Amino acid sequence: MNFKDFMKTLDIKIKHVYLLSGEETFYIDKAREKILEKLQIEKSEVTTLDCNEKIPLPEIISTIDSAPFFNPKNVVLVKNAPFFSGENKSERLEKTLENMLDTNYVIFTAKTADKRRKLYKIVDKVGEILEAAPLKPWEIDKWLDEKLKSIKKNMTLDARKFFSERIGILQEISIRYLENEIDKIALNVSGREITLTDLQRNLLEMPEVSTFAIVDAINAKKIKSAVEILRTQMRNQNNFVVIITVLSRHVRQLLLAKFYLKNNIKGKDLAQKLEMHPFIAQKFEKVVPTYPAKLLEEIFIELADADFNFKIGRAGVETLERIVIKLCRR
Repeated sequence: MNFKDFMKTLDIKIKHVYLLSGEETFYIDKAREKILEKLQIEKSEVTTLDCNEKIPLPEIISTIDSAPFFNPKNVVLVKNAPFFSGENKSERLEKTLENMLDTNYVIFTAKTADKRRKLYKIVDKVGEILEAAPLKPWEIDKWLDEKLKSIKKNMTLDARKFFSERIGILQEISIRYLENEIDKIALNVSGREITLTDLQRNLLEMPEVSTFAIVDAINAKKIKSAVEILRTQMRNQNNFVVIITVLSRHVRQLLLAKFYLKNNIKGKDLAQKLEMHPFIAQKFEKVVPTYPAKLLEEIFIELADADFNFKIGRAGVETLERIVIKLCRR
């Protein structure tokens, strides 16, 4: 169940067993907070067991199945539960979850969960399961609509495009980051409308987002701009790996785009194949033909070499400059 639907179920009825699975910790944290709120339980009253600390399974089961002593409810949080993936199996745990005491509640968190496992199916039957999947680039617009509605703000078209393009280039989109940035911007905007100027003034520049400008300059064959941006970013040596990562991803996506376009995969279909926001995929369709496949293959190898040489102290900004210039002169 996705986050939105999961949160609605908490307003209808509280179950005794919950599994919060997935990589998006923001959703997991929010779901856990609401469950405790509905149970009218403080965090200090919850028994927390972290499976990363190698707590024996019998101890976990015993804690879940124990009657409450000082509180009317026994609420147990089992973090990083390995029982929903891998080879772990426990009939006792299965029976415990199927026959929970009326006073007992358990919340499991896990990065991965196998839907084929019996334990997963039991939780799905007696409780609720949250699938906290990371936000995809093509889902940004929908997320933004819901977020703006919740804070009673609007965003101009040019501001939306700027936001979607900048965030859409990230390999991993942190909802926690997006929430914090939009909330911060909203606090600095007096009216209901968020403009492009508001975003440019308040949106935090991350290295990956700043490097987007290099990609833009390379696509436009603007050697001087690309090199200037590169040198600015390289004032911080920690950005070397970030830049290599972004450029490698860009080259890889160009190669994939060539393949997909050759097979007549375009528009939204291309965006999903490349895991891009549609705005960026649209730009790709225009610039892909300007890149020879042989050049991209050579650059991909050169970036791998640059990454290795940097780690052993044999590469610096000049190595990336040569690569950037080579891409611009294609």
